[in-house]
Amino acid sequence: MHEKSITTLEYPKIIERLAEHCAFSASKALALELQPADDLRLVRHRLALTSEARRLLDARPDIGIRAARDVRPQVQLAQRGAMLMPENLIDIQMTMRSAALLHRQLSRLEDSPLLHRLGADLPTRPTLDAHIEAAISDDGAVRDTASPQLHQLRAQIRIAQQRLQDRLNNLVNEFRPALQDSLITMREGRYVLPVRAEAKSQVRGIVHDQSSSGATVFIEPLVIVEMNNRLRELEMEERREVERILMALSGEVAADAPYILLAVELLAELDLQFAKARYSQAIKGSAPALNEQGIVKLVDARHPLLSGKVVPLNFRLGEQFTMVVITGPNTGGKTVALKTVGLLALMTQAGLHIPADERSTMPVFRDVLADIGDEQSIEQSLSTFSSHLTRIIDILQHAGPQTLVLLDELGAGTDPSEGSALARAILLTLLERGAACVATTHYSELKAFAHEQPGVTNASVEFDVETLSPTYRLSIGIPGRSNALAIATRLGLDHTIIERARNMADTTSTSMEQLLAEIQQERKVAEDERYEASMARAAAEDERRALQERMAELEAQRVEIERERIQIINAAREDARKQIQQVRSDLGRVRAQANKGQISEEALAALRAKLRGLEERAEPLAEPPKPRMPKQRQRPTASVADLEEEQQVIAGEPEVGDPVRVISLGQVGELLALPDGRGEAEVQIGALKLRVPAADLERLSRRKARAEEQRFNVTLPSIIERPIPDEQLDLRGQRAEEVFDRVERYLNDAYMGGLQQVRIVHGKGTGALRQVVRNLLSHNPLVKSFATPSEKEGGDGVTIVTLAH
Repeated sequence: MHEKSITTLEYPKIIERLAEHCAFSASKALALELQPADDLRLVRHRLALTSEARRLLDARPDIGIRAARDVRPQVQLAQRGAMLMPENLIDIQMTMRSAALLHRQLSRLEDSPLLHRLGADLPTRPTLDAHIEAAISDDGAVRDTASPQLHQLRAQIRIAQQRLQDRLNNLVNEFRPALQDSLITMREGRYVLPVRAEAKSQVRGIVHDQSSSGATVFIEPLVIVEMNNRLRELEMEERREVERILMALSGEVAADAPYILLAVELLAELDLQFAKARYSQAIKGSAPALNEQGIVKLVDARHPLLSGKVVPLNFRLGEQFTMVVITGPNTGGKTVALKTVGLLALMTQAGLHIPADERSTMPVFRDVLADIGDEQSIEQSLSTFSSHLTRIIDILQHAGPQTLVLLDELGAGTDPSEGSALARAILLTLLERGAACVATTHYSELKAFAHEQPGVTNASVEFDVETLSPTYRLSIGIPGRSNALAIATRLGLDHTIIERARNMADTTSTSMEQLLAEIQQERKVAEDERYEASMARAAAEDERRALQERMAELEAQRVEIERERIQIINAAREDARKQIQQVRSDLGRVRAQANKGQISEEALAALRAKLRGLEERAEPLAEPPKPRMPKQRQRPTASVADLEEEQQVIAGEPEVGDPVRVISLGQVGELLALPDGRGEAEVQIGALKLRVPAADLERLSRRKARAEEQRFNVTLPSIIERPIPDEQLDLRGQRAEEVFDRVERYLNDAYMGGLQQVRIVHGKGTGALRQVVRNLLSHNPLVKSFATPSEKEGGDGVTIVTLAH
């Protein structure tokens, strides 16, 4: 990237603000070195990292590197064999703990793959952390427990100090008249007494020091010299042991140096991403979409260095046109617009979010070249025009495809006619080279050039003539007006002077101003029409939304009514089913009593009356009304006379294949097997196979059986289909008495659902639940067989049941 242009666009100030959000020196160094990239994949990777960090910080504001430090210098000292101080070891320990914490936090992220990868790469050294924790306290002191030898030495030092203190206290009492003060002090690491100079002969000992006035001498009494010597020896041994411990820990740091250095580098990289995310929060930024077509589209963009109320910039370049010429009054915002476009391009390519709407899109430029501002140089004898031209010459040497060129006040500082011609030539050259360009100017000729030249368009910063102030709003496609005569009129200049000026103005310039006025008027009309159209669309959209909501309400009401209808019909059908079952049960008892001659005429008349009542109650419900559902063929209803006729049964024992009636159920079926040793016969009723007592069976003729089926096997269609059950029933944790009904219902549902084989999980435990389940299975007519699976499939804790289809 062009260094001069980067500075001109104030990119270094952005980087300095970014560095302020970094937590330690290593990441600050990375931030200050951050440069815009010109590779699309790298820029996309940078922006993705920033976006992931922003999402993470929005969700978890407390995440960060915490107490990490740049410990690379200390680690390098350890690699050279130097002894690290306790505070250095604590810094290394806290840094590695920060790495371990982030490793755990980021490794669990599923929606942030880039941060997840960085976190997973963070090394952890738990052994080193444990050794430093065991040897160094939080305040930076070597613990007594760092080694057995150190523990013993410090215990001996405390004893020696106590003995020495006791002896000195006795000496203070003994030599009190000769002492300047009753305080025990130290000189050169040895305990001494403060003795008055004139009384020093009264205390035999070694003089170590005297006061500045000479009135006091500090004497080590001879009687404690040996005790002082012993204390010093112990302290020197302690110092050597502490140094040995610190050297051992420094050696461990040196051994783990590659991991620690990698941890610092990765922590710095992660902290840089968090800093970019925090800066994004500060400027309310978002990631622009990237494109390879060279399209710049800024929606509600703001210059990141401006504070207060900033008028947002809406700008586009690279689709219908690749060059924009901005005109308008001074201090109207032309230069700010120019800098905003260039600075946001640099920020994007550095992987930073930009202060703009997320609908914004940016390309990746090979270079951003800018000539903005006036840099006159007296020392170099350069005028305004010369300084501009020098930089433009440099820019032209680098300009080409995939470059963005920003030119402020192009052609200014010289004769207007020559400056205008030179400006048009420069713009035409940039256009031919395929460079994207944004230029500001006051020349009317450049407005005409932009209007006539394909690939170039005008833009202007608007000016409010009423308030005599710029609005700082950029309009693409409309050239700016000078507004000089309008401003003069507004300020009260004599109208004759204004008319004379208007007559003296260049005809071409006047025509251009009139054309601009007409264009602006037409644009205002178009904007008004667009506003009215948008309001009409909004009203239509509101009406459409209201209709959709009303339709949704009506649909919800219809669904609720339908649900209630279904519930009512199902309840009625369930009641009809129970009544019909009662009819069949009563019929069965009537037949049994009639066969045995145990029923009287009076009882038979009473049963007939009851059956008529049941028929009347059940008959309307056998076919309930179902709106919008297929009608079913109405089955004939049996009369009382028919019921009497069908009480007759065929004498003799039934044979295999004969139609029979199960008296207790009132159902007709076919005998499949004769009674076994327990007196139970096998009967098939519809899709079900049952084992029932032989005494509960009646033999029927085939004609009577068919009539029975036609008249009393009423089929009740169900609105809600029976769901197919799971292939496994889990009974673990239930008591034996709780499983009877559940197993029976499950086997019936499984059979009706067409399942061939199911699993019943009862667990191993004491085996009581398994025994209950298998007893139930052995007596259930729907069960063909059951078995224990292999250990891999559950063993004694599971029973595999094969159903009797």
